Order: sequence, then C-alpha cells, then structure tokens
Amino acid sequence: MHLTLDGTWDLIVGDPGIAGLADAPSRPVTVPGLWEAEIDPALDGVVWYRRTFDCADPSGRWTLRFGAVMDVAEVYLNGVALGGHVGAFTPFELDPGGALVAGQNVLAVRVTDHALDDPEHPRTAHGKQGWANHAFPSPPSLYLTYGGIWQPVTLRRHGPVAVDDVFVDGDPADLTVAVELSNRSPDTATARVRVAVPGDVREAEVVLPPGGHGRAVLAFGASGAARWSPGSPVLHEAEVTVAAGEEISDTRTTRFGLRTIAVAGDRLLLNGEPYRMRSALVQGFYAGTLYAEPGRDAIVAEVAEAKRLGLNTLRLHIKAFDPVYLDVCDELGMLVHCDIPVAEPIAHAELGADGEVADRCATAATEQVRRDRNHPSVVLWSAMNELGLEYEPSRASDGYEGFARRMYAAVAEADPTRPVIENDWVDPDPDRVFASPILTAHWYGRLSTAYLTELAAKAAPWAASPRPFLMSEFGDWGLPSLEPRENAPFWWYGDTLRAAIERTPWPRTAAAFVEGTQRYQGLADRLQIELFRRHDGIAGWCLTELTDVPHEFNGLWSLEREGKPAALAELALACEDVLPIVARTSWTVAAGEAVELPVSVANDGPALTGVTIEAALRGRTVRYGPVDLPAHTASEVATVRVPAPEVTGTHELTVRLTGDGVTVVNRYPLHVVSGEPARVAVRLAGSASLAGAEIVTDDAAPLVVAEGALDADSGALVAESLAAGRPVLVLAQDADRARHLPIPAELTEVATAWGSTPFLFTTGELAVPALPPATVLTTEPMTIVPDAVWTRLGDGPFPEHLIAGMWKPFPDEIAGTVVGETRVGPGRLLVCQFPLLTAAREGDPMATAVLADLLRHLAGPVPALRSEQDRLADGRAITYYATKEIP
Repeated sequence: MHLTLDGTWDLIVGDPGIAGLADAPSRPVTVPGLWEAEIDPALDGVVWYRRTFDCADPSGRWTLRFGAVMDVAEVYLNGVALGGHVGAFTPFELDPGGALVAGQNVLAVRVTDHALDDPEHPRTAHGKQGWANHAFPSPPSLYLTYGGIWQPVTLRRHGPVAVDDVFVDGDPADLTVAVELSNRSPDTATARVRVAVPGDVREAEVVLPPGGHGRAVLAFGASGAARWSPGSPVLHEAEVTVAAGEEISDTRTTRFGLRTIAVAGDRLLLNGEPYRMRSALVQGFYAGTLYAEPGRDAIVAEVAEAKRLGLNTLRLHIKAFDPVYLDVCDELGMLVHCDIPVAEPIAHAELGADGEVADRCATAATEQVRRDRNHPSVVLWSAMNELGLEYEPSRASDGYEGFARRMYAAVAEADPTRPVIENDWVDPDPDRVFASPILTAHWYGRLSTAYLTELAAKAAPWAASPRPFLMSEFGDWGLPSLEPRENAPFWWYGDTLRAAIERTPWPRTAAAFVEGTQRYQGLADRLQIELFRRHDGIAGWCLTELTDVPHEFNGLWSLEREGKPAALAELALACEDVLPIVARTSWTVAAGEAVELPVSVANDGPALTGVTIEAALRGRTVRYGPVDLPAHTASEVATVRVPAPEVTGTHELTVRLTGDGVTVVNRYPLHVVSGEPARVAVRLAGSASLAGAEIVTDDAAPLVVAEGALDADSGALVAESLAAGRPVLVLAQDADRARHLPIPAELTEVATAWGSTPFLFTTGELAVPALPPATVLTTEPMTIVPDAVWTRLGDGPFPEHLIAGMWKPFPDEIAGTVVGETRVGPGRLLVCQFPLLTAAREGDPMATAVLADLLRHLAGPVPALRSEQDRLADGRAITYYATKEIP
C-alpha cells in the first residue's frame, strides 16, 4: 500500500509547540513547495506544517518518507515524536511504528529555516541559500534562505524486511546490484533477495538480526543489454523482490543504464571514448517556484533546449535537484555534473576532519550521492564549491585539509564508480587539492584583448598538465527582456534596468540596448570557448550559466526561460563537434591591409580526412587543404591571409570547413577602420608621443593632455586653454587625477572579474567614425577597453555631447563617459578614456584610428558619415558606414 501525502497542508508561522498547534492560526500551503514561493519571501525561522489523512488499516510495517525538507525537520504523528532530519536537500525515512492509527491521523512537521544571520546557517550544508547578499540583496534577488517541505511525502506499507537502498553499478563488463535491507521485526529474519535485470536473474539470502541491517551483492558479470550513451540513452530496470518467510516483504524497481566513466591521464572517457565536456551551469531557480523545480514538463523543455543547443552536460550547481530532473537527463541523454551543496558561507573556524560541521556536510554528501548514483546521466561529482572564497586563509589550514579529505572520501565511498572534484575552486592550485585527480578554474573577465591574452597564458600550463583540467566556470552577461508588466513579482528587475538605460544618452530603445548586450554576451562567451577548445589538455568547460537568476544576468535564457537569441546563436556555433577557429585576440583591422588568420580546428568526433578550409571576406576567398584531422584533437592547420576591404565598418568573415561528410561555417565580425593619420597641429602636455598621427607641435594649437599626464601643471594649462576659447583633449587618466580638471569631475575604476558587465555603447555623435554609431560595442574596442570612466563631468555622468559611454548594471552600478565633449566657458573639453597611446605605438589599428579621429575632431569639423544598406547571402541585413564614398 502506498499513500501520497502531497497536497494542501496547514501552515502555522511561529512555534506554538506540538501542544499548541490545534489553537494556532493557520493558512493553507502546498506540499511539495517552498513557503517563500507561496507565502512570504522574507519568512525565516520556525514554521509548522500539519495535515490529516485517513488510514483504514494500520496493520503491518510502514515507512514515512520525506523527499526533502529545507532545512531542519522534526516529525510528529498523532503527537508522537517520530524523529527528524538535518539537511535541506536529501530524503529521510521514519518508522511510524505504533503511532499510526485506524481512521484519521494528524501528521505535523516542525520546520526550521535558519536565517542568514543565524549562527547555525554556516554550520549546515547549503547551496545558494543566503549567498552573496552583500552584492545581491535577497529579496529582491533570489539568493534567499528557503524553507519548507519541498519534495514529496509518502507513506508505504511493507513486510518485516524492507528494501532501504538499491545501487546498480552499470559497468557493462561487470554489472553488479547491491541491495541494502533492514529488519523491522523483533525476530531474526531470513530474507531471500531476487534481482531481475534484462536477460538475467540472480538470488541471494541474507540473515538479519532483530532490528538489524544487511546487504546482498548480486554479480551478473558482463551484460549484453544495450548501452546508455548521450546519442542512445537506453534505460533498463532492476526489479528487486525480497521475501521473508512465505510472503513477499518488499519490492523495488530501480532504473539504470549501462555505461562507464573514467579518468585517463588528462582526459575523461565516456564508454571508453574521449569525452570533452560542453556544459552550462544550472542553478535551479524558477520564476514561480523559486528554488524548487516546477514539474516534469518544464524540466523536459529546459533539458531538451540545452541539448538542442549543442551542450552535452549540465552542471547542477550546489543543489541536490529534484530527482525528476535527473530522470529527464537520463531519458534525453544529457550528461550531468552534480555539485554537493556545500558552499560559502561556512564556519571556517570549525573546519576539520571531524566535528559537527564536517559530520553534517559529509552526511549531506553521502545522502545525496546514495540517492542519485543510479542515474547514468551523472558522470561527475563536486564535493564542494569555492570553499574558502570568503576567507582564503582558511585554505592553508590543517582544518581545511581535513575537511576537504573528509568530503572527498564521503563522496568516493558512496560512489566509487565516478570521478570526484574535491573543491570546485577558482584556480587550479594543485598544492591544495589533496585527493582528487581533477583541477578546476573559475575565470571571469570582460571581453578584451588583454583578458583573452591573460586567459590564454593562464590556461596553457594547466592544459599541459597530466591531470584533467576543467574550466568549470566562466562567462559574460547579457540582459534579458525588460518589457513592462503588470503585477510584477517581488524579484522583477525590468523597470529598474529599463529606467537606468533610459537615463543614459543611448539614442535608441531600451529593447535595442538589450539586444546589443546579448550580442556582446554571445561573442564574449564564444571567443573564450574557442580559446579553450584549441587546447587538447582542457577536458571541458562549463559556461555560467543556463538561466538568469535575478539579478545575475549571465544566463542564456532569462529566469522565465525566454531565450537571448544572439547569445544562443553564438553558443550553438561554439558547440559544433567540429569547429574551425581563427585564433585572434583583435577583430579590428585597417582598410586594405592583409589580415592574418591563424586557423585551428577543434575536432571532438572521429577522424576526418581530406577536409578543406575556406576563409571569405567581402567577396574574397582563400582556400587551404585538403588536410586530415585526427579524432578528438585540436589541430593547428595553417595561417591564411585575406585582404581587408577598403570600406570601413563591420564586415563578416566566414571560415568554412568541408569534407568527409562534414560542413561547418564559423563567423566573425571584422571591424575595418581608416588608416589615415590625423596630420594636425597640437600642443602636447606630457611626455608621451602621439605615434602614427603625423602631428606637428604648436603652442597655439589645441591642447592634448597625454595619458596619465593630468596633474596640477597640465590642469592649469587646460583651464588656460579653455578660458582662451581653445579646444582641449584629455586622454585616458587614472582615477586620482580627475581633481585636476577645472570643472567638477570624478573618474571611477571599472573592475569586473565577476559581478556584471560594463557595456560600452556609442550615440549618434559622429566625432569618432572609427566607432560604429548607436551601437552596443562588442569586439570593436577589444584592444582599447577602458579601465576607468568619467562618472562626473560637470553636472553629471554625461557631457553635453556623449560619443561613447559605459553602463554597468548592478551590483555596483556605473554610468559614465568614455568619450565625450562639453563646453567649458568659451572652450571645448574633449575627454577619452580609451587607452590609446601604447596600443597606437604598437601599431594597433583601432587605437590609431580613434586617436586620429579625436585629433581631427579637435582641429575641425567631422567629415559627413555615409551609409549603405546591403544584404548578406543568408538574408541578413547589414549597413556599411564610411566617411568617404563606398566603392
């Protein structure tokens, strides 16, 4: 007999005690579910759940099972304390014993949700509950501390011997089923265990002492049944029957798949073949149910879309997801990297191999692994995530080492069939990885030549390591739709963000700005993925993240699962099994120059023979090949050269790979700028030269303050020139130099290793033709990304004429000027925070072109901007801009 106790329960806020429940005011609440989603997002502390149910015949033995209660549960049946559980994510079972009666029964559960400031919160295993509230105040963000009976509640009857657990080791060469049993009777019991799998049956006998436990291990040897793989996710069932005496005492059916996962040197092997992880991080937040899964249909839609995109893995992030999520991944062939929810904040002073914190966390790990280890989709565990990030000195302590070893052992002992990441950490740091063979990194940065160069330098030595190295977190931001709505939920961000965009001089709609940020996000993510894929020794990558969490907007989909089209298109391209890659860290070139294209091919599939590479740019095509590509290998193919167009603006470079039944086209935006020098006269304050501008110096000419040269003396020259009605150009300065301008001014540094992206945008002002107008910039300024912006120039963050600006959403919102011009008395003050001089001296086309544009604008009027509409072969519209006739 099996009863479900889901449905409507009574919820009593506060703690009247079991004796006071009958008289306490209550309200209805749905189980399973979190009370924050239905009652109050700010509710913490103690809450009671109560419901009645009927049982016609209470005879026999029963098990009461809770799928999960967040965080601490104390269970009473008809006023009798049955027991409890500490741990927000994992199931527990209780014996209702003699408390179950015929007729109506009253089940009550005292649930404690530790508030963020409760000292017990960092002493329990948890995931994102209460995480980073200093950056993402919750509410309105969703990093709340949660509470409730959030997974199903069942009551089942069985005989004297119950099946407690079934573990199927699905190695097709050595299929084994382990059955754990408990004797619920006061007498010794002999249990006959029968296990049936496809094509085979095994039996065993176990003698159990009164109230004792036992285990039967049934070895089937090699299995001829169909294997499970992402492309053919065939599932089987192990049917377990336990007899005690002449009666069937209990049964259980467990689903499993036949497959292997292993570490071999620096690679992961799935079913004996190299497996390169292409993953996205999933936090498991939803618009309606918050931190609980919304139901099977929604999960199927989410996983199917991720697989359609080309991802082969999902990292279920520091949360034990509803088992239905894993069921769906099993069925659809989506691999899963499961995190154990052990994360910051934690009681660092109490870390060690033993003690209450270690016991609670190790128990949570064991319970989760035992619950989920039969899912063939699960191929990797992380025993904890970024532990030590809030107090890094703890990582050097003996307590941390003891805790890390304890956590690794808890996972590995519960499941010896899968690899385990010890602490999914922000840097490889092998000296503080004590047991795991796998190293990880969480590297974040905004799209720039400097960051991609740094990223390549950081990744290279670890890609050459003999151990598997996973880029297990990275990624950039792109805003979701901000369309107005009625009856907005407490977490709604759209009105605030839309208003912030509309406060800037952005000349188009907020929706157009959002679209531009999504294009930026997609390109930033893809260029990083391509960098990782050029290294055989990087075992895989995990993009942060699949869906947004307010107010963390790095998802490919919004919280409400609305896709970000431009970001999705770029990621789909990055996920091609065979991908031709151009290894450049700059995508701006001078008109007419020869463009070098170092071409690699990442092949995550079988060997290919006789393939050809074609690079095409505005009607000019260069071919290379044929070449052979080995299986599961990244190959440097060749460096080819194509001439850049004479037409300035952004063009599309395509790289096509064809042959051996494969055709793949990769695309890059190539921005073309004029190489014409400025040829003007200026007065230069500072020792730097204006390389490539072909200037002459003249004390009567417009003043240019070199980068980093604004001080008391040059500030006096600025004031003098402006008072005389002469224009002044102030190039990029450090934040502490703003005080030397003769107007109220403030510079703010922009640091975004993690925590939202500063979006660069242009207006309709045409003073710098090298920058495309009215655009959220993506790859165009990669070589000259500013380190600080003017957040005050006179009366506010933006001058009279903004040419290029920056807006960074929360946390730590920044709005300011990168390039702009304002009147100061009779003079014109032009500022530019793009760092140009060093890059220009090194021949960078964008730095040279922007500098020349600024100097020409300083000296006289801007040439008229011309545009021409065109359409690409695939039907997409494109606009070319130029300051001269378009050929």
